[in-house]
Amino acid sequence: MCDPIVDDSITSDYELEPFKKEIVEEYLRSKNSFDKHPLRHYSQQELTFDEDIVKKLLDKLDIPIVNTRVTVFGGYTGQFADCLRSIGMQVIFTDPLEEWVKKAIDSGFQAYKYTAEEIPKDLVKKTDLFATFECYLPFVDSRRSIYTTLRFLTSKFGVLFAESKRTTDEIKEKDGTKAGLKFSFLPYSKTYSIKRVFREKEGLRLYHFCSDESTRAKIKLDCEVSKLIYDNFPNKTHLDNKALISLIDKARLNKEELLCSLKRILNLYQLEMPRAFRIYIPDNVFVIFSKRFYINSIRH
Repeated sequence: MCDPIVDDSITSDYELEPFKKEIVEEYLRSKNSFDKHPLRHYSQQELTFDEDIVKKLLDKLDIPIVNTRVTVFGGYTGQFADCLRSIGMQVIFTDPLEEWVKKAIDSGFQAYKYTAEEIPKDLVKKTDLFATFECYLPFVDSRRSIYTTLRFLTSKFGVLFAESKRTTDEIKEKDGTKAGLKFSFLPYSKTYSIKRVFREKEGLRLYHFCSDESTRAKIKLDCEVSKLIYDNFPNKTHLDNKALISLIDKARLNKEELLCSLKRILNLYQLEMPRAFRIYIPDNVFVIFSKRFYINSIRH
């Protein structure tokens, strides 16, 4: 399993500001007048996680509970992680803010201070399911989201994303969109044929994104190739035949395997790009965090 890629384009302090403990406490004290940040950032504190409902939704999604090792990313104030643990899942808690990690440890969790991008390979390897409640940040920027999402999709049961009706209603009112998270995972479905489903009940929606064993092997390979490219080539490298030969040696792949992997990586990035931007970006470019790469015409 690949190591994480961590560079200057990961989550910033500015992005984390709405989720700090002092801000959450201010929201809880003054809900009716609070206007510092969108109210959807505090939905986890407002939603009652009914264990019976969560069990039924997981059953409909074919996600087993007993002995399933779950890593919660963006655990935040912890109500969702608490619910998953209470119904019988083996939960590890992660969050980029120290105050929430400490709270989780005090609540008896094995917990670590990581952004989604920083989760180490050993933890990825032993995780059956990655889960979160409304932690959108790892998925909003294709430069950093693709590699992290692919790493999560190598897990046996993929990604579980919980969302409240309160949040979806606020997003629709603000942005006028009905697309939702299922649409965000469409590029992964087109590239890897991953499953994209959701079930909902009484204000709680659970999305599930996962794939079969053979597809997970392809995803893992593309993670490994992406990491090799990022580690071994500078920004704005043109991946020509010379670079390809170097990658073949480092990845211990044959040429056809590597070409297929590069094609998937390029296709995924192009599909992830907002449609309005595609006319400005060459169709041979993809980005891994802060580095841009070009795939030149490569001869078979």
